[in-house]
Amino acid sequence: MMMRLTTTVLAACAVALASLPARADERGRDVEAFMREYLRLWNAHDAKTITERIYRFADTNPMGAQAGLQAEFDRLKAQGYDHSDLISLKACMINQSQAVVEFRFSRLKTDGTPLPPAERASMYMVRRFPDGWRINLLMGMNPTAHLSCSSYTD
Repeated sequence: MMMRLTTTVLAACAVALASLPARADERGRDVEAFMREYLRLWNAHDAKTITERIYRFADTNPMGAQAGLQAEFDRLKAQGYDHSDLISLKACMINQSQAVVEFRFSRLKTDGTPLPPAERASMYMVRRFPDGWRINLLMGMNPTAHLSCSSYTD
């Protein structure tokens, strides 16, 4: 009986801890500011600035070129897309010049309704180059997945 009670209490504590809001990771603040600027440029549909100052892909991602990103904006606009609202943003530094970012957002149509699905999530690899932070890898992720990370320590 005592073992079952202990197991139940431990399980309840684990659930409670897992549901606590994540604390801001101080080391990731400048990356989070960079990602907020990215969202601002995205919402302005500024393919030129994003491809010049935000993206730096090592692969052949078509969105790394202005024409490819503009085609994505055009595709979204054809579905009634207007802008994206940030739900949450979490940056985790994995070393001094690289971070993993969990970016949760909703795409909204011009009438204010969400472009399904209502919540989306993306994972970004961000790297610091001599000319600043750049997104060098992005991937969609299932909104039920969550980044759990503590930044590196010196």
